Amino acid sequence: QDVRLEQGVLHRLLRVVDVHIETASGKGAEASLSVLGQAEAERLRRAIFEQAPSPPVPPGDAEAPAVPGGSAAAAPSYEIVRRVRLGELIAAGLTSNHLASGSAIVFGGWAFLDDLLPRDLEQRYLRTFVRTILDWWAQGGQSAWLVAAATLGFVVLAGMVVSVAGSVVLFYGFTLSRGGEDLHRAYGLFTRRASRLPRRRIQLLQIEESTPRRLFGLATLRADTAGSAAEGSKGGRDVLLPIVARAEVDALLPAFFPDVDAAPAAHDWRRVSPRAIRRGTAKGVLACAALAALSFLFLRSLPALWPLLLIAPVYGLNVLDYRHLGYALSPGYFRTRRGTFRRDTHVVPVRSVQVVTLRQSPFDRRHGLALLRVDTAGQTYTGGGPQIGNLPWHEALALARDLARGAAQARFRW
Repeated sequence: QDVRLEQGVLHRLLRVVDVHIETASGKGAEASLSVLGQAEAERLRRAIFEQAPSPPVPPGDAEAPAVPGGSAAAAPSYEIVRRVRLGELIAAGLTSNHLASGSAIVFGGWAFLDDLLPRDLEQRYLRTFVRTILDWWAQGGQSAWLVAAATLGFVVLAGMVVSVAGSVVLFYGFTLSRGGEDLHRAYGLFTRRASRLPRRRIQLLQIEESTPRRLFGLATLRADTAGSAAEGSKGGRDVLLPIVARAEVDALLPAFFPDVDAAPAAHDWRRVSPRAIRRGTAKGVLACAALAALSFLFLRSLPALWPLLLIAPVYGLNVLDYRHLGYALSPGYFRTRRGTFRRDTHVVPVRSVQVVTLRQSPFDRRHGLALLRVDTAGQTYTGGGPQIGNLPWHEALALARDLARGAAQARFRW
């Protein structure tokens, strides 16, 4: 399924690579070869993928050797699909979900700082600094909230620095290129990674828009193949593009799926049953009522019933969720979308569909609804196959039959 090449700093100095070979059924690399010469690694990769034309040196993989025994004219040329600039990686770090993790690292580092510093230095500077802050706080004057705000600002800023540094180190020089039917990814500041991905092996494409990135019109593209599942998203293996403007995504899809249909128009998206609003609101009302009851039980006053004020926002959120929850089915592709603040869109080639499942809870049966789930041969990195709930039963059954019929008529290609 995949032959990955990795180069650490010493590997690059010595012009050697680590090679990891994967199949569709393993829990990690089936075979790993350490410190292999670059020319031998390229020869091995071509031998494994000998059914395809021998690829030239892809852009962004400057340390790979030329193809021996073949002419440049006979080999397909690599076309750069997208290069990720440094400024974009900084934006990716600032809008990633790792910002909170970075702040936690800063808090943890501060907690263990006294173990790292010499005793006399820690007593002289660190304790004096902490005592000064505590004295300011004890005074209760105007400086107290300034100190608290400054401390919080420092932690957030340090978390941003950690998050940005992680993004830059992992994806520095990210280059996505295409040669014939193969996609090539090369990236990494210290550890340089390169992998070759035949487009036909993409089982599922996820367009991920986290809440911070939605504010700036950005997205991340992830892909699942039929490869191994043990390493999760370690090393960014699931990422087709770490950051890209959401407006560019539809124009980039043909680079991944040559026969992809045009992006669905607004009227092509099918919404689920409007009962989804009522069901979601009912759950929110029950939660607010339970919270209000507990609050009133302890406080015994009318202000304790403040959770009931959240009922109107809960209804508004369910209306927004309903507007952005839907699916679109064309002869070749099945798409789903969901989420208000964080939005995920899945694009599944119908030929990759392995199993279509319909599920009904007791409440679904009462309302005549169902949840439809689509499984493919690979769903390691995108959180499982796409699913769409609150579908009217007869519509869900017809959709499942259309997907199953389309998958049966198409030829699955590993």
